[in-house]
Amino acid sequence: MKKKFYMAALGMLLGAAGAYAQCSNGRYISYLFPHSISTVTYSTVYSQQMDIYQPVGDVATSRPLIILAHGGSFFGGNRVADLTVDSLCARFARRGYVTASIDYRLSTLPNMVNPDSTYAIDEVMKAISDGKAAIRYFVKDAATTNTYKIDTNNIFIGGNSAGAVLYMHVGYATDSTEYPDYIDTAMVHNGGFEGNSGNAGYTTKSKAVINLAGALNMVSFVNTGDMPSVNVQGDADNTVPYNCAYPLSGGVRVKLCGLGALEPEYAAKGISHMSKVYPGAGHVPWSTDAVMFNSVDSLVRVFLYSLVCPGVNAVHSLHAATEVALFPNPATGLVNIASAVPVSELSVSDQTGRTVYTVSGINKERLELNTSRYAPGIYFIRLTFADDSNTPVVKRIIVQ
Repeated sequence: MKKKFYMAALGMLLGAAGAYAQCSNGRYISYLFPHSISTVTYSTVYSQQMDIYQPVGDVATSRPLIILAHGGSFFGGNRVADLTVDSLCARFARRGYVTASIDYRLSTLPNMVNPDSTYAIDEVMKAISDGKAAIRYFVKDAATTNTYKIDTNNIFIGGNSAGAVLYMHVGYATDSTEYPDYIDTAMVHNGGFEGNSGNAGYTTKSKAVINLAGALNMVSFVNTGDMPSVNVQGDADNTVPYNCAYPLSGGVRVKLCGLGALEPEYAAKGISHMSKVYPGAGHVPWSTDAVMFNSVDSLVRVFLYSLVCPGVNAVHSLHAATEVALFPNPATGLVNIASAVPVSELSVSDQTGRTVYTVSGINKERLELNTSRYAPGIYFIRLTFADDSNTPVVKRIIVQ
């Protein structure tokens, strides 16, 4: 399937000084550990639980944390039923992260589709309150018993569908003054800006958002200096609108703005991000397509590595086992691409991040790319591999 790959975060991948101390031997990229799962009650106020996934045998004493919330349109689903969330939690725990899959308070379908939007808004504010309490649970633990050995400077939040909507608002609506009156009223009814779900007195600060088919009520929540994000969505998504519209095909009377509306805002506000769009795809297509799921996993893996390990060259150092040669460079016509493992997909983006060519289903180690159709300039060739244990490679080429 065709995909657009935005290169706004390439600078993050190339790194800055001071790599994270544990970024070696494939940690955070490769599967190094088995994992365990334990269930805890993170909000004693509302008896909300989460499953915590930990790498077994890990001796690290300062570990990044990923908290994910399930989908279900705020009236269904749970932390076990969302296989996307469960699979990502398991995979990233095996790579050395601590991960958590949370439940949160749910409403009913009649409430969510009620023409009076205050019912739906109230439910989302309850979920946001729970999502914040889950973050505080780990911050509190780090400050007290330190059971999970979390590095509180490396907390990542996100989710799938409704869970992504939840944590997008936690990540980007970071000041109570950003909320319009119709949301502010519901927020006040649910404990104020920090919510009423427990673990009070601890921060809800996080480092980045993992947005899998999520959205924001208003694109104006995105401001200069806000946190980075990694985003994926199908551009035919009507459950969570790709642009700005009412979700559930118009059934819920609260506007949401998906990736089609957010991507220009990220660019305009200089937000570091990675985004992948699935043309023609509907809601969460990766939930039933293993190839798509692996591509989502790979994108999130590279994105998080660039933040946890900012001094490591994630384009080159991580791919020692995936040697890729590209020649001639500069190019005027055919370019030869040779890979140590079969390539499943190739895409070409220009300097603005616009995808100018993409092809999938390749499964070859030797490729040719005709660059004669491109205007002179710098382009980025992204290669995804058939074996998802090989992280995608990005190569820079000059077309003359």
